[in-house]
Amino acid sequence: MLNLQLGIRHAVGKQGPITLDLKSSAFDPKEKVWTRFPPEGSKYTPPHSSCDFRWKDYCPQVFRTLRKLFKVDAADYMLSLCGDQALRELSSPGKSGSFFYLTSNDQYMIKTMKKSEVKIFLKMIRAYYNHVRAFESTLVTKFFGLHCVKLAGANQKKVRFVIMGNLFCSDYSIHRRFDLKGSSLGRTTDKPQTEIDEYTTLKDLDLNFVFRLQKHWYQEFQRSTGTASFWSRKISWTIVFWFIR
Repeated sequence: MLNLQLGIRHAVGKQGPITLDLKSSAFDPKEKVWTRFPPEGSKYTPPHSSCDFRWKDYCPQVFRTLRKLFKVDAADYMLSLCGDQALRELSSPGKSGSFFYLTSNDQYMIKTMKKSEVKIFLKMIRAYYNHVRAFESTLVTKFFGLHCVKLAGANQKKVRFVIMGNLFCSDYSIHRRFDLKGSSLGRTTDKPQTEIDEYTTLKDLDLNFVFRLQKHWYQEFQRSTGTASFWSRKISWTIVFWFIR
């Protein structure tokens, strides 16, 4: 966790010029920056109490511009992720084996990723960027950075992780949560109705709502999700909805 915070502080602290019209090379999966963090510090990194490690930024210019498009203040972002007691590990890893960390203000979530997942994500990054540029109020998950930590030593494992917005960070009270995958096989909760509360994750077959939106809301919803089909062509994504009283 300390290595992760040191790397984020370094990456965000060296903000460069931001342009919306990125060159093709910015989206190249090979576009990455390695930085070494020795405990004694270096010309570019501060001394620290952790072990010697290397830090990798994937497509740094793309994610720097995405944070700008999402109106993320660099100082607030760094404070949320790197402040004292900023991160807490969620109680159990996901079914995929990934681990999750949540910032103390609930704004950002960090998820570890497999190498294969990173490769797929980098293939999608240009389409994702173009979608975010075209649809300012998109409902697609917001991604802010893709990084890797590698401890010193030839046999040390690399830990790759993505930083994303927390969908459940809302000013509204959430009374039902659904994890929708577009499937019916086994897609129902095993809890009895009396035990279902606002923290229960419901599934596809539990969804018995009819959605009625005002016309201009419906049109805006269609406009914001009109090109989201590029996700389904690449990988199956979990969609999370929340319902407001």
